[in-house]
Amino acid sequence: MGTTRWGRRKRGRKGRSRASLEAGRRRTEDPIGTIGTYQTIGTYQTIGIYKTIGTYQTIGIYKTIGIFKTLLFASMLFIFLTQFLFPCANSPFTASRAAWAADGTCGEASAQGSTTWYFAEGYTGEGFQEYLTLFNPNQGWTWADLDLLFNQEPSHTVRIEVLPLSRTTVDINSYAGQDREVSLRLRSDLPIVAERPMYFTYRGAWKGCTVTSGTEALSDTWYFAEGCTRAGFETWLLLANPAETRAVATVRLILEDGGVKAEEVELPPLSRRTVFVNAAVGEGRDVGARVKADAPICAERVMYFDYHDMWPGGHASSGLSRPRGTYLFAEGYTGALFEEWLTLYAPRENVGGDGSDVTLNCLFREGEERSFRVHLDPDQRHTLNINQLVGPDKEVSMELEADEPFLAERPMYFNYRGVCRGGHVSKGVEEAGTRWYLAEGTTRPGFDTYLCLMNPGREAAQVKVDHFYAKGLEDTDEFSIPPRSRITQVIRSHISCGYSDISLRVDSDLPVVVERPLYHPSAEFEVANAMDHIRVLSMGIGPRVAGTEKDREAADYLESTLRSYDYRVERQEVPLPDGSVTYNVIARSYPRYPNENRTLVVGAHYDTKMGTGSPGANDNASGTAVVLELARCFREMLPWKKLVFIFFGGEERLVEGGDQHHFGSRYYVNSLSPEEKEVYIGAVVVDMVGVGSRLYARTMGVGPMDLCDRLMSYAKEVGVSLPYLASGSYSDHEPFEKAGIPAVWLEVKDDPFYHTPADSFDKIDPAHIDRVGRLLEGFMRSL
Repeated sequence: MGTTRWGRRKRGRKGRSRASLEAGRRRTEDPIGTIGTYQTIGTYQTIGIYKTIGTYQTIGIYKTIGIFKTLLFASMLFIFLTQFLFPCANSPFTASRAAWAADGTCGEASAQGSTTWYFAEGYTGEGFQEYLTLFNPNQGWTWADLDLLFNQEPSHTVRIEVLPLSRTTVDINSYAGQDREVSLRLRSDLPIVAERPMYFTYRGAWKGCTVTSGTEALSDTWYFAEGCTRAGFETWLLLANPAETRAVATVRLILEDGGVKAEEVELPPLSRRTVFVNAAVGEGRDVGARVKADAPICAERVMYFDYHDMWPGGHASSGLSRPRGTYLFAEGYTGALFEEWLTLYAPRENVGGDGSDVTLNCLFREGEERSFRVHLDPDQRHTLNINQLVGPDKEVSMELEADEPFLAERPMYFNYRGVCRGGHVSKGVEEAGTRWYLAEGTTRPGFDTYLCLMNPGREAAQVKVDHFYAKGLEDTDEFSIPPRSRITQVIRSHISCGYSDISLRVDSDLPVVVERPLYHPSAEFEVANAMDHIRVLSMGIGPRVAGTEKDREAADYLESTLRSYDYRVERQEVPLPDGSVTYNVIARSYPRYPNENRTLVVGAHYDTKMGTGSPGANDNASGTAVVLELARCFREMLPWKKLVFIFFGGEERLVEGGDQHHFGSRYYVNSLSPEEKEVYIGAVVVDMVGVGSRLYARTMGVGPMDLCDRLMSYAKEVGVSLPYLASGSYSDHEPFEKAGIPAVWLEVKDDPFYHTPADSFDKIDPAHIDRVGRLLEGFMRSL
């Protein structure tokens, strides 16, 4: 994703005063008749603050309580910072693992606020966490009534007070209850902007996140250009009837060969229903959809996938109530590990028997432009591969025009920065505008939020972006977009508030188009990332004997990966007996509090055994990969203690029965001063953790045992079996123990392929990698 910025940048920060308001009340009256229990969320009440992932906030943290001492405010602020901005392992921030899902999503901006929003999709079952983010762009307070509609049960209403010029987040799981299929209707006194983030682990395997802006009005007709039932794809249509009268909808599923599958869906009053497209049309199909109802309803489509069997995730989109003649897409990227598509569908009732010709204009950075023409046959799904169309490594926006109305969506699938796999989709906008709103956005650890802007005009556009927080403060950024081009902004680099949840308002002197890609690498251990590292080290590089060119290549890979995580990397040259050298690759993660100097080493060796031909997948790409992924996690979220991640060279024994081994770890320990050794909590060494039947904590028994004991105690607390097994000097814990530094070696035993050519990637059990990584992540956060 490019980050080029044009023109000058300006930051401002403004505080907004608050009138004292009555504290939130809970009421049981039902002023809207048949809509269930009525609840009020007061101005100063926290909404789902203990569960929100990337959307936390406290409402009214600046409330004045007479002159009740600055100390009270300071203590409240400390609790907020430590519990929510910098949560520890036992905080509620990390308690719900289901919501931490590596994936990305995109969002089309809204040209205006609305007093009504509808969301057909929603689910609070196991592994799903749903939120609603609200942006009030008005100068005044407003109330919003949130109606929750279920499949078979009475609906329920929550009243929400939304501060002016601010961002509010609602935890839907808290109000809907667990294991509920739920649709939403939001009604407010003033026009606001709403988006619905969802984080999930689908079927216990595919993790991801979706964000959709819903729809502002009901319709009796809905269209979708995208849909797929190919291997690794599951597609669902969600239909919601928020009226108090029954509705019947006919769902027509349009296939790539012109075939049509139709089914009828009955929607009782105040209810929602689900259509599983895979079951309706069979596997291996590309699918568009047209929904026609006898009364106004809302409709949404959600897709879950494991793209290429490597990039799991999901994306969602509300439907279009009518085909358009024009589509504008600000976002688009064909760089490495990104695949962009365009799905098109021309309904026969709009284009007749001859179909439609579409002009596709592709706009790039610095004003480059290319045009194509595409013919759409009526009532057939068409798919274009944008990577093939425009070539690799392009940031591209698209402008589509046709004489007859048609349908278009832009799916993208990716492995973002090698740490975030998934996909997102956009239905674009019909025309450019001079003001846009986005309710969702965050710069919290584990999230990367971008702003993509397209200028379809013939003159440069001057743009101002305002960032709004839960407490109403603003940052302002200004820049220019050249004519017929696009740019990308990294939101985190344009705000002064640090880790925060934000809503955005974009103003321009000329019409532009705005989208918001949001990637969620997460700040938790992701086994897929570790498996990628094992694949590169064992298959891409192969045997890595200390002092060889492949050894240097592996050190280069480790250094470049750590630098991509924004570490400053030290490369320590380690001499070997034959006159060659190997390397210790070292990255340090500094704690949240600068006066904290207690240090934990987490290390692994990356070299392989000489004379064996072993590609070293388990010994020891497995340990190296676990430590690399832990380094990424703790770069996303700062630790409580100082961490030193070390990748040791030259661990393997040069001559059997001799003492020529552990060159890298011995060199490192010998370089430490007595003062440095004094502040070491200890060293955790991860070596051979991908093959075998049982995980052990191992030491030589010659050094302090307190680190090993603490790790074993923590494992017991979290339900992980970790028995103790005494070891010889078989790994890089040896020099630490002999120097009096507490150390522990983690190993999964036994590996029948140890030091053979059969120590290959296909033997690695991801469950072992996941178990060790998550155990260490939790333990390190608990220290």
